[in-house]
Amino acid sequence: MNTLENRTARATILSMLLFLALINVNGQTKIKVACIGNSVTYGLGIPKRCVFSYPAKLQALLGEGYEVKNYGHSGATLLRKGHRPYYLTEEFDSALKYKPDIAVINLGLNDTDPRNWPDYGLAFEADYAWLIAQFRKINPNIEIYVALLSPIFSGHPRFKSGTHRWHQVINNKMVKVARANEVQLIDLFAPLVKRPDLFPDNIHPVKEGAALMAKTVYSYLLKDFGGLHMPELFGDGMVLQRGDSIPVFGKGNPGQVVTVDFQGKRRHTTVDRHGKWKLYLTGVKTGGPFVMEINHSKQCITLKDVLVGDVWLCMGQSNMDFPLQASQSWGEEGRQLKNNNIRLFKFHAIKATDNSPWDSLTLKKVNGLGYFKGYWNVERKGFSAVAYHFGVSVQGQLNVPIGLVQLSLGGAPIEAFVDKKALWEDPLLVNLLENWANSDYIMPWVRERATVNMSNKFSERQRHPYQPSYIYDAALSNIIPFDVKGILWYQGESNTHNPDLYKRMFFQMVRDYRQKWHNPSLPIVYAQLPGMARPSWPNFRKMQQEIAQELSFSEMVVTVDLGDSLDVHPTKKKKVGERLALKALSQTYGMEVLADAPKMSSVECGQEAIFVSFDHGEGLCTLNGEKVMGFELVNGKGQSVSVLGNITGDQVKLTIPRDFHVKEIRYAYEPFTRANLSNTSGMPMGTSSIQVPSKRNEQLK
Repeated sequence: MNTLENRTARATILSMLLFLALINVNGQTKIKVACIGNSVTYGLGIPKRCVFSYPAKLQALLGEGYEVKNYGHSGATLLRKGHRPYYLTEEFDSALKYKPDIAVINLGLNDTDPRNWPDYGLAFEADYAWLIAQFRKINPNIEIYVALLSPIFSGHPRFKSGTHRWHQVINNKMVKVARANEVQLIDLFAPLVKRPDLFPDNIHPVKEGAALMAKTVYSYLLKDFGGLHMPELFGDGMVLQRGDSIPVFGKGNPGQVVTVDFQGKRRHTTVDRHGKWKLYLTGVKTGGPFVMEINHSKQCITLKDVLVGDVWLCMGQSNMDFPLQASQSWGEEGRQLKNNNIRLFKFHAIKATDNSPWDSLTLKKVNGLGYFKGYWNVERKGFSAVAYHFGVSVQGQLNVPIGLVQLSLGGAPIEAFVDKKALWEDPLLVNLLENWANSDYIMPWVRERATVNMSNKFSERQRHPYQPSYIYDAALSNIIPFDVKGILWYQGESNTHNPDLYKRMFFQMVRDYRQKWHNPSLPIVYAQLPGMARPSWPNFRKMQQEIAQELSFSEMVVTVDLGDSLDVHPTKKKKVGERLALKALSQTYGMEVLADAPKMSSVECGQEAIFVSFDHGEGLCTLNGEKVMGFELVNGKGQSVSVLGNITGDQVKLTIPRDFHVKEIRYAYEPFTRANLSNTSGMPMGTSSIQVPSKRNEQLK
């Protein structure tokens, strides 16, 4: 073959290859994705929904190799006898004609309507199976995904009348539907329930919510959840909670194997379909330091300087947040060498909740749940003084590593720490969630401060860390199920306007934590509010005393003697921490230490005096060596008189004024009280009261 023929042949071959390549590119069969659903899929209320609805955003994420079509129909029900059945819509017919390779079905929200669920709910699973079968008929190889319902928030007009309950029932049935029909399940509820700001009408997401939906669906379709990552609590210098079974967990790509090497042992598990993994370490030795290595595909996380001991979660508002360097004890403590067996983790707020407006960048980060950034190895001077002194005392007695995790924020009310799903379950507490910045369920000061911070808000659904459930959403939900020994709690100043409501929230919060940690005896050790010249505080302190008596595995320490009449932030934090430690050592660790304050148990009545007996009355004394102060006698008309007491053995004698018929005895009921009764433990008696037997009053008539 001559040179010209060679050139001609080569040119012909190149032309053919180019032609074939062009056919491959331009004629490539795209993977067809059908998004089946209701108004949420359709993109109701989203401007330019053809660009910003969730199917449109999914198309942008998947790229040119996919073709995504939106077959959402507003108001559609899954139920075939519902008020607007999806199978009777044009979108259903079009979706079948499209013959998709992948179908993502998101139906069920409208089935929560009282026109539908009470009458036809029993057919839900069968009707869903029928719908799935229709798509398999037109394409036996179709890949089908069914989605857990996106949230309906409590501001929805039908939320309390049945919609919330039926929504829960449907999502539970969705798990059964997926299993019975051998289709895959997408969880749209979990990522969206933390973002009520994206649902202005409590049911339909704005474009940012649609984008989050698209990102979630994309992760399931491509099995791409961003690879290996773990919560912030897993870091260098961390402390793992010792025990028979220690959870280690994180996220990864479904189907990938995760291995954990620790203390010479290897454990492994597989990432589930939701991109989550968890395994348990057994036979782990206390102490350290150790190295933990986590591997996932080609990714590796190495955690250095890991200790195994006890971890305490330390939560509250400004008095828990109060830093060590500002406390009375800093001068002495600052000279002490660092104890390497006490490790400190702190969630840092990106902006203080001071009396100033926040900028737009901060407001956006708050909405995106980016208000807190946490890490280990923080300097002790900026750490909670109360928590730090607690840790020093406990570590000194136990001689094991102690990890302290601080999640606190000045001014934060208790409702910010409670999961909204727990609030939803209470017919009274659910009301905290709606229009919270104008609600008298929320303390006025809390609302006023939040309003100032949010004055530059760009959305009526702007979030704030004082908002009910915000701290749970932004931080606590990422902690669970990281194992902890117990919870320290110093909070209440931002809830003193309504003690009864607080008590109800406290019980609900603790019940929810214990359920989520799968630990019905999870201890919570908390500080009673100190003395201060605020009139609502005595009743609040009394309520806190009642909680300790009524809620199992809860312990309270009195701080009434450590307050400041004018300053809500008293600086005597060392004793608060030490008292909390005594309670924990006694009740949580079972050590024989004196940790109980006196508590009025009974009354003996004489003609001129009353003798009060006490539980834990051994070694009755006063904190200052003077007569007993803080007692009041109350008559049937509600009139009260303050009296000094005398200690006589294990009783306190109170002299009765002439012609004064005593109905009740109160103690430490002044807002800023000089009450001083204590016992051998050094624990002072807290705000409390006891009724006087009517027999004595009958005798005096």
